[in-house]
Amino acid sequence: MSRASDNIHPMPPFPPPPTPEARSGRFTAANRIAWTSGVKLRAGRVAIGGSPWALTVLPDDVRPFARALHQAGRGGRTAQTQAEQDAALYLLDRGIADPLPAPADGVERADDVEIVIPVHGGVAEFERCLASVATEGVPVTVVDDATPEPDASRIKQLAADHGARLIVHEVNGGPGAARNTGFAATTAPFVAFIDSDVVAEPHWVSRLRPVFDDPAVGAVGPRVLPDVCGTSAIELYEETRSELDMGPHPSRVVYGVPVGWLPTASAIVRRSAVTDPPFEPGMRIGEDVDLFWRMDEAGWTVRYVTDFVNRHRVRNSLAEFSGRRAGYGSSAALLEARHPDRLIPARPSVSGLAIIAALASRRPAARWSALGVAGYELARQRRLLDPQVPFPVVAEMTALTLWTDAFWAGHLLRRDWWPVGAAVLAATPRSRLARTVAVAMMAEPVRDHLFHPTRLDPVRSLALRALDDASYGTGVITNAIRQRVPNVVAPRVTLPAWPRLRK
Repeated sequence: MSRASDNIHPMPPFPPPPTPEARSGRFTAANRIAWTSGVKLRAGRVAIGGSPWALTVLPDDVRPFARALHQAGRGGRTAQTQAEQDAALYLLDRGIADPLPAPADGVERADDVEIVIPVHGGVAEFERCLASVATEGVPVTVVDDATPEPDASRIKQLAADHGARLIVHEVNGGPGAARNTGFAATTAPFVAFIDSDVVAEPHWVSRLRPVFDDPAVGAVGPRVLPDVCGTSAIELYEETRSELDMGPHPSRVVYGVPVGWLPTASAIVRRSAVTDPPFEPGMRIGEDVDLFWRMDEAGWTVRYVTDFVNRHRVRNSLAEFSGRRAGYGSSAALLEARHPDRLIPARPSVSGLAIIAALASRRPAARWSALGVAGYELARQRRLLDPQVPFPVVAEMTALTLWTDAFWAGHLLRRDWWPVGAAVLAATPRSRLARTVAVAMMAEPVRDHLFHPTRLDPVRSLALRALDDASYGTGVITNAIRQRVPNVVAPRVTLPAWPRLRK
């Protein structure tokens, strides 16, 4: 039985981004930026959210531009004066604002980008992918990762028909290795990666290119949604729960937020931000997570843009669906070995667990003690936070903190500890504790079904969600044992998790 560390290849660190002094407000003066959807503005001076997530008391000189930007909505605006440009950079660096891509009308062709498509089989999907990127008018490199005949000949013909350069691997090395080959064969300052089963929106590369006008941006990716053509249960589930969909809100991509990585099914990378090869050659899954975490660790900004969508093929069988989720889970051990403590499955606080335990008690006095714990948390928040933070915001943060603890407990029992979670659900008829914990387990799936429009009925939706979580958890557990990496199945209980105050 091998350790995950035995499979780690030392990778040279990525070069650092430009120094803060090298950045200027010219980017924000020429490009429209918008208030990031999902970030709240309270009392005109407190921002809740961002990347990394925090409660930010905005400085006095930032507030006027922040209020104007918030009022402008997703239409955004440019920063005209030096003070506005400085405020814009402040908001961008904290994920409170995000740059807008170029508009669809009158977009200029990006002449400093090349496209790389790794392919292994799937000729019909590959043909659609090639046709979709033809609108860009930029060089395309196809890397055939040892596709067997007769599909290999068809891929060769399609590449020639579309004027794409073809590189053929004699031995299959996985998508990361194929992207490395394509990256090495290109010379443009920017490389756009797109998987062969993805259909791109017209001009997606050219529209994203202006985001790189900020010299600190190392990578950008669009939203990737499933290409749903039928009405099977899996297709309808994938409409709202695709593993490649990072959500409806744009974000700065950093560890610890909902958009903690980008799928390289569609992403553009700045060449000067990475080394050659950019992807870990030994990773066949999770290599994209590793890439963007290493970019973040080097100080580069990675951005997720949701103003347009690329579409990927839906895996329409239960075996493919479950196997893919298990594959993602199996990458946790190797990622944890490369990025220690980032794959810990849950981080509940003592206070949150105390409230769950109190609510589960049969004794009324113990249940009332939950209010005492919540009151203590509220008083602690009030004492720790900046005096400028209004009391309603303090109460909101307290409730969010306690909800997060319940989320972590339920998340753990649905995924990484799903066998324990199944036992908890089985015990609900005879155990108050089990019923209380079951509420924490099911709160998120039920909320998602109710508040995210879906064409799938509740029974099949919740059943597929359970299969989704259990498949991922099985991959985590199996590889944690095989690779001897206990951290990926060991939660870490923390002291009360107060929101970090930023100034």
